[in-house]
Amino acid sequence: MSARTGNLDQQDFIRAGTQFVDEHGLQALTMRALGEKLGVDATACYRHFTSKDELLSAMVDAMLAAALDSIESPPASPRDGLIEHVRAVRRAFLKHPHLAATLVTSTGDLPSVRRLTLNGIELLRLMVLEGDELVRCYQMIESYTMGSCVFDMSGTPDNMEIRRLRYRSLGVKEFTDVARTMKGVSSMTEAAFEAGIDAIIDSFSPR
Repeated sequence: MSARTGNLDQQDFIRAGTQFVDEHGLQALTMRALGEKLGVDATACYRHFTSKDELLSAMVDAMLAAALDSIESPPASPRDGLIEHVRAVRRAFLKHPHLAATLVTSTGDLPSVRRLTLNGIELLRLMVLEGDELVRCYQMIESYTMGSCVFDMSGTPDNMEIRRLRYRSLGVKEFTDVARTMKGVSSMTEAAFEAGIDAIIDSFSPR
């Protein structure tokens, strides 16, 4: 059973921390700020989490647990299963973009990350991948998924406007056409992500 502070338990701190980061960004999160949001002293946070990093790890893990729960099972094929795993992770980070870089640097206990990893490995095994090839293919998917999430979502909520202005400054007609609206840039970003993961998986798995 989780330790409790008044009527608050660990999940209350995780939910409040996630909401705070969604609204104010990662750098604004402190134990004091979180305590103020919940109406408790900052020391109450430390009764559940030894540090801000431990809290962030718990927030990322909860986010990815929800992503796992959203995946329909069983998949039509291993390839479809991999695509859905990747999409679920990206959906999670689109919903909570400030947490994208946190996963890359987190060293805490992340059971949901372990589950996602093992599920992905099992799907790759069903594609008859083994040995170094299994590890290489898994790393290709992981690096592309996480790298694109960090690159595409850093600077939220201004990231798409920054990209739009950069495209317009190139003086290349095709990019200028896409950059007419932020919606155009956002749609192209998601289309590019989908095309990229398709190409990666197709490089070691026929459709």
